[in-house]
Amino acid sequence: MLDKSSPGKLTLYLFYHYRKINILVPSKNLSKIKNKTAKLKDPLVVTGPDGKQKIEVDLSTIKRAALTLRALHHPLRKKLLELIEGKGEVTVTELYAKLKIEQSVASQHLAILRRAQVVKTQREGKKIYYTVNGKRIAQIAKLADDLAQENDY
Repeated sequence: MLDKSSPGKLTLYLFYHYRKINILVPSKNLSKIKNKTAKLKDPLVVTGPDGKQKIEVDLSTIKRAALTLRALHHPLRKKLLELIEGKGEVTVTELYAKLKIEQSVASQHLAILRRAQVVKTQREGKKIYYTVNGKRIAQIAKLADDLAQENDY
């Protein structure tokens, strides 16, 4: 979030880390900074390995893919997945009781796993049952293997 309360000073709030960063810039340059961040939405175009073909990389797709990989690379989410896999079908109540964490923490991490489509949900009345989406994890594992391969450049 940007705060432009005083001219010549750009304040950036990073809510995830609860820190505030002050950047001193001339006030006339604020519009240039906004324009540069807006251009990140434009695709990246690079020349292919044959030297002729153009490859277009959608940076928002890369970001979504990175968030999916990060969803699996968290110790607590790994434990959640192991518990869900072990029992087959689990409610959030069973998960937070077993891991001895707050219900809100378990729910937040399950939401991240849901957005990454790593877990599936099924509602029965007031309860939501979580199961591991093995097909999605197989896709992610294959992608990670492909990315981790050493290439000859």
